[in-house]
Amino acid sequence: MSNNEENNYPNSGADTSQRLSSIVVDPTTTTSPDQQQKKPQHKPNYYYHRYVGRPHWRFAVPISPYGWYRVLVFSQNSGYTVKQVLDKLRLAVAPRKFRYYYLHEGGEQDVEQDKRATFTFYVDNYKLAAELQLRGHRPPVVGLRVNDRPPMIAVDEPYRWKLRKVIMSRYDERKRCLNLCRFYADDYWKGEFCALQQFECLEAIIDIMEQELPQLRRLLLDNNHLCHLGGFRGVEQRLPRLHCISLQHNELKTLRPLRVFQRLRLTELNVKRNPLPRNYEQQLVTMFPDLRTLNGRSVAKRSTSVVTVSDSDSDSSSSSSSSSSNSDSDVELVSVTECKPIIMPEPRVTYLAPHALPMQLGIRKFVRRYLKAFDGDKRATDLQRFYQEHVLVSLTLAKDRAMLGSWTAPYAAYSRQLLACRVAALEMFASWPKTLHLPSTMTLDLTLVEPRMLCVSITGSFEENGSPNVLRHYMRSFLLTRTDVTADFRIANELIYISRAGRGQRQPAPLNPVQRNLMCMLSAETQLKSRWSSKFLKDTNWDYQQALLAFQTLLRRRQIPEKAFEGDTKPEPSP
Repeated sequence: MSNNEENNYPNSGADTSQRLSSIVVDPTTTTSPDQQQKKPQHKPNYYYHRYVGRPHWRFAVPISPYGWYRVLVFSQNSGYTVKQVLDKLRLAVAPRKFRYYYLHEGGEQDVEQDKRATFTFYVDNYKLAAELQLRGHRPPVVGLRVNDRPPMIAVDEPYRWKLRKVIMSRYDERKRCLNLCRFYADDYWKGEFCALQQFECLEAIIDIMEQELPQLRRLLLDNNHLCHLGGFRGVEQRLPRLHCISLQHNELKTLRPLRVFQRLRLTELNVKRNPLPRNYEQQLVTMFPDLRTLNGRSVAKRSTSVVTVSDSDSDSSSSSSSSSSNSDSDVELVSVTECKPIIMPEPRVTYLAPHALPMQLGIRKFVRRYLKAFDGDKRATDLQRFYQEHVLVSLTLAKDRAMLGSWTAPYAAYSRQLLACRVAALEMFASWPKTLHLPSTMTLDLTLVEPRMLCVSITGSFEENGSPNVLRHYMRSFLLTRTDVTADFRIANELIYISRAGRGQRQPAPLNPVQRNLMCMLSAETQLKSRWSSKFLKDTNWDYQQALLAFQTLLRRRQIPEKAFEGDTKPEPSP
């Protein structure tokens, strides 16, 4: 390939229409058809694929914002090894240097069409990626596809060490400001990929900021192609002093991702050059009531519920009269109310954050102590410290045919009633019979974790009056709160549901004479214990011939344990 050909090749900033100019004949040209025929036809056009007979723009590679490109090679039936295929690709793109990264067998799992590749690697050069897409389809490569998807990075300890080094080098301790603008293009990441758009990378960076920069106040995230900010959940607890965030030149299309910062006392926010909907400033001012600067302009609030966004250079007197002027630099916004808007938790699957693991252990200890006090002899006295003074307790019993039976007698007097104080709740618990909760049947679910509020649900079974044959199923939901006076969590609301034990705990129905006779015949024939003979017959719907055939099949496979036979005698499998 000559130097002229290399210079004519499209670079990362070229437009598609410009690349087509070499293969499309301009109808306005003054060149005659005879002169066009005099051009040498034996020299192949660099922009024309000689094997498939199509112009190469049909295989054009989209430009990646990060500068990384994924190359998927499909050579399952070629008979060549990975090294041999790479050598062929190196010869196909020569004299260009063939440097690849993150080579691994198989495809990538993020896209369905990329899963079936023989092996995958990445390149960090657009010209090399386009060259591979153009010339990489020659034998022995069965198939080759290049796209603009970045590598999938696994954040391990060495990678975290590199992240910490780059973050600390970008931190301004005097201003307490962390500059992560164009983080993926840092000089330290040459030959490696790192982008805040990947959730694992963003979460690791926030963990490092929580450990190393607890006093962080300003965070700059410009030009990082961010479209989601889920990694910042719980940032109000991890970086409580953060009050200034810049998100210029990103890919935020709605205001929904910004809800993760609602619990921060943000005073400065910049979201310029994002594809946000029109007139989004009013919603941001309502979403962040403490905001003083938005997109580089000061936010001044009046007593007449009018919010004015003006230039930061103008003084307070000019901003108050800007509503009557027709200046284009001022935007007048009317707030919904003068009071602070109520911030509700964002809907999600679970509110249990990953860093709240100590909270899980504390809840388990709380539930164990509570159930131990509930099963004790002094139930009313021991449970007093677990409840708030003005607790609300509600009890519901299962509706079935035995609703008026004897088992509901201790509980029916308090069913469908709302007990509004601790004394009434403890009197109800004291009237219940003695219980023994079974830890093996209990499940615990922690669904809401807030600094002053927890929501816990437990289900399981308990024995009544110490009799293992009298089982009750329970489901209890606790809402625990705490105040500045009491640092410990206490129950402020409780919902209780009690029913009889399900059919799974009942004893099996006794065998009829015919079934017992079949069980004895199978035990005599196979030397199995009665319990195992009954199991074979039940699995075959009490068909003796099918049960005997299943026994012989499993015996040949040696899948029947020794304990299933009577004594030490075990029949030999038939050939």
